[in-house]
Amino acid sequence: MNGHLSFEDGWKILEHGIVKCSKILEDCPGARPTVDEYMKYYDCAYRMAVQKDQYCQEMYNGYKKTLEDCVRAMALPHLMHKRDDCFLRELVKMWSNYCSMVRFTTGFFAYLDRCFVAHRKLPSLEDTAATSFFSPVFSYFNNEISDVLLTLIRQERDGCNVDMDLLMGITRGICRSEVKTMLRSAVIQDTYLYYSRKTFEWIAQYPLQDYLAKVQETMEKETKRLIHYLCIFEDESSDLCLKVPFKLGSLLQ
Repeated sequence: MNGHLSFEDGWKILEHGIVKCSKILEDCPGARPTVDEYMKYYDCAYRMAVQKDQYCQEMYNGYKKTLEDCVRAMALPHLMHKRDDCFLRELVKMWSNYCSMVRFTTGFFAYLDRCFVAHRKLPSLEDTAATSFFSPVFSYFNNEISDVLLTLIRQERDGCNVDMDLLMGITRGICRSEVKTMLRSAVIQDTYLYYSRKTFEWIAQYPLQDYLAKVQETMEKETKRLIHYLCIFEDESSDLCLKVPFKLGSLLQ
């Protein structure tokens, strides 16, 4: 391609590539781009990023919006009327297919991600893609997602057998997105409620020294659990355990 490429003309090509790849969400054959198609999309995005009138921000915004539109049109209908384990398994399937799709689409914009996004310190295209998936999904299924994830976390805490691949596949995806604060708030609140009940049981059940030992043991376990589920550092997890979920100091007074 020679000469200036307008955003409208260039984006038609790129949008076509994203929409084609979006059929991976529904396991459609032929959804993956050929080598020639892949290079066409990559060359188009590269040219739009380096020409004199470049459209880096417009491509970044368009990428996010187009992915959100694909999720609303193709992923959300599959989650409708699903409950509990069926909902979780369908969500995991959609997220897994979406990740496969995104591996191709982010490749089209590799130069944009490597230069413009890094220079502007914007969320990477993979993190932006995670937001484009979980933002519309949470908008429609906030209660369903929270209920099923918190139930699995409680079951794991109580020693039940839990499919950790299913659980972690979703929590790690959420933690890459801008809706991670919703997951964090839900987990912290549920942890607080769980141990609010437990501490009163322990106070009645154990002598003071045994109670303090139980609290210390629990703090260590919950610190590791929050690191695991919320993808945070140990210092941050320890602070959350001390300040929010337990508030055990007040129960000792």
